[in-house]
Amino acid sequence: MELSKSWTFGIITDGKDIDRLKSIIKSIISQNISIFEILIVTDQIPKIDSDHRLKIIKFDLKENIDNKNIFPISRKKNLIIKNSQYENICFLHDYVVLCDDWYKGFLKFNHNNEWKIFTNRVEDENGNRALDWIVYDHFITYKKITFLPYDININKYQCLVGYYWCAKKEVMIRFPLNESLLWGQSEDIDWSKRVRKEIKFSFNNFSKVRFIKKKEGIWAKNHPRHKKLIFRTNILKNYLNIIRRIKKLFS
Repeated sequence: MELSKSWTFGIITDGKDIDRLKSIIKSIISQNISIFEILIVTDQIPKIDSDHRLKIIKFDLKENIDNKNIFPISRKKNLIIKNSQYENICFLHDYVVLCDDWYKGFLKFNHNNEWKIFTNRVEDENGNRALDWIVYDHFITYKKITFLPYDININKYQCLVGYYWCAKKEVMIRFPLNESLLWGQSEDIDWSKRVRKEIKFSFNNFSKVRFIKKKEGIWAKNHPRHKKLIFRTNILKNYLNIIRRIKKLFS
């Protein structure tokens, strides 16, 4: 078994949208990965075809939380860590599919990178760049979410987005998600801030994932805060270019 190429794909869902789940599963199976498993952490058991690589992990809301309207997302993600068999874990919300050749892209990336955590380009349902490789609390961007160029890493200020990322199991065991944080309480930001102090985030420029449902995020042109996002992104790009030029002058 080549551990470096074996994968656990963990899908977080309520189990209600069967068609979306089938699309995600199909996108994983179509990658032709030799060794993998799919873990579905769900509130209700979905009616999908059985497969020896597929495991359903039932999550009982009544046992985990009093208020059913608040989603205990961190506990679900930690169940993926606990139940995963393989070294590489991919976390997916139930509207994110792997694009064609995702795995081929990973192999290219994996060949030249000693990675511990990575993300790649994330596209919305229209093919626009969604939040993927971002800074969260950089002073030059007023400490707000901003796109980061794909060829730049400034780990000190970066955060990964909770609907998709990949990590080594050893990292996730060491840095589980904070289960006191529920949906909408920035469990991904909390996790990123803890991890980035010790582990480098990497960007896989050869793979992509995309949304299969409409998401009205800040990246969408019709979002009321989109212009501010682009303004901050341009400020950051200009700042980074100035820093590059200064370093080149003194190198």
